[in-house]
Amino acid sequence: MTSTPLYHIHTIYSVVAQISQGEDPWFALGNFLHDWWCHTEDVRRDLIAEPPAVATGPEERRWAAFCAATVEALCSRTALACPAWVTQPDYFLEYPWFYYPQPSQRDWLLSTTPEPFKRRNIFVGGNVLDNKYELYSLFGSKPKWEMWSDQELKSLSS
Repeated sequence: MTSTPLYHIHTIYSVVAQISQGEDPWFALGNFLHDWWCHTEDVRRDLIAEPPAVATGPEERRWAAFCAATVEALCSRTALACPAWVTQPDYFLEYPWFYYPQPSQRDWLLSTTPEPFKRRNIFVGGNVLDNKYELYSLFGSKPKWEMWSDQELKSLSS
């Protein structure tokens, strides 16, 4: 008889640790976000209880600040109390980080980035945390990933 290994949740602490060890940031964040949306409030508290380690390099510092903004935004979306560590200065950037550095993207990034990211000088756009779980509850069906018609877009805004 073989035993099934236990599933280990992906905490925000582990996201930054994995990125520091060379993991793709979006893969590490994706694992965390999957766990966030698939578990109860009690497990969500465990996911964000331990703050990421203080970053040593500029890239690690960016992702640690990004993770703090993610936690703040998710807590706001789910009405969960935000941990105090997200307000520590270590999780704010001194200089702006535009995830898409093309000048043509700046206006869109500046105008749509959620507030928790903006306050940390991170500009990633308004859909950075969109997920299938919230989209399903909004639209009542699977999200439609192909281009929407003008009529479909108008029906969403009314």
